[in-house]
Amino acid sequence: MRAMTLAEADRLRALPGRAVLLYLTDHCPVGCDHCSVDALARRRPAADQQLLARLVNGLCTMPSLRLVGISGGEPFAARRALESATAELAAAAKQLVLYTSGHWARDDGTAPRWTRAVLARTSCVVLSTDDHHAARIPDRRYLAALRATDEAGAWIAVQVLDTPAQTERARHLLATALGPSWRDRAEIRRIPLLARGRAAPLVPAAGPGRPGRSFGACPLATSPVVRYDGRLTACCNEDVITGHGPAQLHSTARDARELHERLRAREHDTYLRAIARVGPGRLTLLPAHRDLGERRHQDICSLCWALLERGADRDPAVRAIGLTVSQNAVPAAAPRPGRRSRHAETTDTEGTEEGA
Repeated sequence: MRAMTLAEADRLRALPGRAVLLYLTDHCPVGCDHCSVDALARRRPAADQQLLARLVNGLCTMPSLRLVGISGGEPFAARRALESATAELAAAAKQLVLYTSGHWARDDGTAPRWTRAVLARTSCVVLSTDDHHAARIPDRRYLAALRATDEAGAWIAVQVLDTPAQTERARHLLATALGPSWRDRAEIRRIPLLARGRAAPLVPAAGPGRPGRSFGACPLATSPVVRYDGRLTACCNEDVITGHGPAQLHSTARDARELHERLRAREHDTYLRAIARVGPGRLTLLPAHRDLGERRHQDICSLCWALLERGADRDPAVRAIGLTVSQNAVPAAAPRPGRRSRHAETTDTEGTEEGA
């Protein structure tokens, strides 16, 4: 499978109908205190493998779908599901981005054969690390995960909390594992600590927020999530993935046909397209929602929810904006073949990131 940088993946995710996130499991044996999805350290009863197989088949048979992210929880904690899903999706020529903590590597510097087979099917592996992870995953194990991913040919994105110390530690780990030319095969993505799930008590008390009109576009609104249990969400907001938020962001599918129908509905949802292209802040310029533009909101998600709770998805003006931006959409350039070299370190401080 051809390597893909996060910038290339982000371009596909911004196009309706081109990308989804497969949320493979709620289980994660690492059990970090700052987990934004409240992943469970204790394994739950096995998921309905037949249902999951139908959902994966549905993703494989969508011609327009080009990219599937796989997250959780820790996807490597669901070995059977991960092996099957990656094999089928890769055979269907879908590019895969895998989110993991690297806990599956061994302290002796090796990695199980089955994990190497999974990595070989993947275009990009996002390996999270920070002080919380390091307390449970020794550096030697994380370094083994980095090397196994590199040997499999996947692009590496080390995801860390956005602090100078964590960024410097990520550089050190990459240089130790891959050598001084690590930027030819990897990048660093810095993200904020999200006040969701178990991380909420760790985040300093929020200030007054920002006026609604100040928020820009949210390209993640066009990248839905398919959960292992058949629940679908319109975006990767952690609270939405775990069942919260407006009903308009939730749906279910029990087989490939229903999955196709639900995802097509999301692809053509005019409200979501307006959020992704012009942003909720611009929607508050409409007379019916101007008060939300003056009101302060903690983040872009809270403004999106406030708009939905008052029925903005049914507002003819919002629908007209969504239709207009859909007609004027510009396709993303096709990813370049081969590995990208000298890729700059990146940061993502507005949206959320999945997994591990």
